[in-house]
Parts: sequence; structure tokens; C-alpha cells
Amino acid sequence: MDNIWLRLQRIDRRILYILLILALSVPQLPFFRLAQKTLVGPQAMGLYEVIEKMPKDKIVILSCDWSPGTRGENGPQTTAILHHLMQKGVRFAVMGQDLLGPRLTQNIAEKMQRSYGRKYGSDWCNWGYKTGGSVMIISLAKDIPGTIEKDIRGTPVDKLPVMQGIQSHKDVGLIIVITASGTLGGWLQFFQGVYKTPLAEACTGVIAPGEFPLLDSGQLVGLLNGMKGAAEYEALVKRPSLGTRGMQSQSMAFILIALFILIGNLGYLSARRRERRA
Repeated sequence: MDNIWLRLQRIDRRILYILLILALSVPQLPFFRLAQKTLVGPQAMGLYEVIEKMPKDKIVILSCDWSPGTRGENGPQTTAILHHLMQKGVRFAVMGQDLLGPRLTQNIAEKMQRSYGRKYGSDWCNWGYKTGGSVMIISLAKDIPGTIEKDIRGTPVDKLPVMQGIQSHKDVGLIIVITASGTLGGWLQFFQGVYKTPLAEACTGVIAPGEFPLLDSGQLVGLLNGMKGAAEYEALVKRPSLGTRGMQSQSMAFILIALFILIGNLGYLSARRRERRA
């Protein structure tokens, strides 16, 4: 038995890398099913409940401040949130302080809308990339049509059916900032801080620890933390996808690494026992 543990300690490291690659890759295959229950935390549930109770005369603003570099986390978050908004028939407008974020979100929404019977211009719209930071946000709170002027297709926003009755912060029911950087500040300071508009965030995992105090203070009504947050929201909207598969890959990798550690320690103890016998 001792010889087995000693041989396992001398496995070629390339074999270990191949096993790790397989552990990460297999859950991404379409036929793979892992019996892993996603536990939903209060952070994701808070956002879900606000959208569930959204009044019909309000609009949700999605500030999509992410790019292909963080698509692995922000992409599944955005997709899960869009599923919920379209399921409930909640009006929403996409925008972004990142050049590519609104376009990437547009692509996701256009692929999704047909399955829910939704239509651009009637149920949702895209205001596109907006510069100006806090100045733009202050102006937006007072006059949405005047600040935005035209959508991503060049249509005046006051001509879009989805924008009828939407004039100022009073008509905004929720702001969701989907971000890979520090773009929450202006929304937090002016929309939430001054007008008490509900504010939620979906961010990358490295940002999330610094945002929990805002959640505890009530300044954020919900928070999606990286890929884990995406998986939680997919579970809530019953649409398991990339977030869930990503978490399954992580779980498989963690289990494999734990086995490596266990085998390594058993091999070490076996070697010590052989030395004492000698």
C-alpha cells in the first residue's frame, strides 16, 4: 500500500494539468449535468424581489459598464437580469458609460426578446454610450428625454412607445449598474443619495467585497457578486446557463485540487512511516 502512495507522489505534473483542464472543461459540455443545487443569498434575492414588485408605470435603467474582458462574469449577470425583466414585462432602457457595454447588451437582448414576445422600442430601448459621468447623471435625473435625445438607432427617445410618460427620476423604478470598474459612484451619490431611487449592482468578484457595506446600509437593494451572483440569479429566474456552468467548473476543480492535496499528504505520511521502519 505504501508503494502506491509513493508512486502517486511522483506522477508527472503534466498529468495533473490535464486532469485540471478536464475538470474545468467537462461541465461546459451541453450533455453534462451535475447535481449541484445553487443556494441563493439575500443579495441576489433583494434585486429579484424589487423587479418582481416593479410598477408598470416605471422604467428600469441598466447601466452596462462592461466589455469583452469581463464577459465571463458580467455577461451571465446581464443575461439573467434581462430574462427576468422580459419575463415580467418590465420596461427597461439600456445605456452605458463603457463604449462596448450597451452594444454587447443589445446583442443579448435581441436574441432573447423573440422567445418572450417582446419588441425593441415598445418594451425596451437602448440609449447607447453616454459620456459625462456625474454631470450626465445629474442631468438625467431632471430630464431624461432632454439628456438622452436619441437612442442607439438614431430615433428620438420621446417618440419610442416604451418611453411614453418617462420624464425624470420620478419615473425610474430601479437602476442596475452592471460594472467591471468604479462606475457606481455617480448613481449612488445623485440618484440614490438625493432622490432615493432604488439602486442595485452586478459586479465582478474582485469589486464585490468593497460593495457589501453599501448593501448593509440599504444604499443598494441587491448585489450580484461575480459568476456566483450570476448563477444565483439564473436559479431565481429558472434559466441555468453560463453562470451555473461556470460555478460547476469551479466546484469540479476545487474537488480535484482537494484530492490532490489529500493524496500528497497520504504519500508524505507513508514516506515518513517507511523512514521510521528503516
